[in-house]
Amino acid sequence: MIVDAATYLGPYPFRDVTGAPAGLTRMMREHAVAVSIASPLDGLFHQDPEAANQRLMRAIKGRGSIFAAPIVNVRLADWRSRIELMGRDPQVRAIRIAPAFHGYPAAETRHAAECAAECDLAVTVQLRMADERFHPSFLDLPATPLPDIIALAAETPNVRWVASAARMAEIQQSAPQIEPLHNLWLDTSHIDGLDCIQRASAAVGIERLLFSTCWPFFYAKSAFLKIGEAGLSSEQSSRLLGGNAAAAFRLLQRAV
Repeated sequence: MIVDAATYLGPYPFRDVTGAPAGLTRMMREHAVAVSIASPLDGLFHQDPEAANQRLMRAIKGRGSIFAAPIVNVRLADWRSRIELMGRDPQVRAIRIAPAFHGYPAAETRHAAECAAECDLAVTVQLRMADERFHPSFLDLPATPLPDIIALAAETPNVRWVASAARMAEIQQSAPQIEPLHNLWLDTSHIDGLDCIQRASAAVGIERLLFSTCWPFFYAKSAFLKIGEAGLSSEQSSRLLGGNAAAAFRLLQRAV
């Protein structure tokens, strides 16, 4: 079973990119992806992402192969009731938080993350979406530091954390702190370069990596090419392409 740990529906404000449900379903069919975890792309840029989350849930309703990771802004006073409501929906398997996008330090997410864990939801942290060098000149949006998420994971062993969009250099620099953490995973969406999957696996272990395309922001084919060139064993491929994600998002507890 192939699981795509990071896909998006909706428009992106700074490029002509829109994720449509039919397009996501077509990508999944073309690449034999059994399950996708989807978030609302436009919700990253809304101080209140509720409308974007609702559009996402309507778009995936009845699509049993697509699970949701709605966006939560912990600066909103009712974040707890929102997470608890999400936890009652069987099609929601995680929340996605975006500290850099919503203007707060990663440390402020701890209570929301613990609430998500109580609701049996994973916590995905959007470190970045695009290369910071190519942001519009008016947009000051530095990435959330990966070490901040590692520190949170170490302090909250009951929370299942997923760091989304970490770069290779960041992973390698923090590898000694990541490797012993059994409640932290890294998606592969922004890992690139020659033998990138092999190098990431050597740094933190294949069990810490989650396959992801970052569709529609990136071409899905490139994500599969990275896996194809890695020379992984059958067991390693199985873990990277789906086994790890099944554990991180507890997918086997739901019909997929």
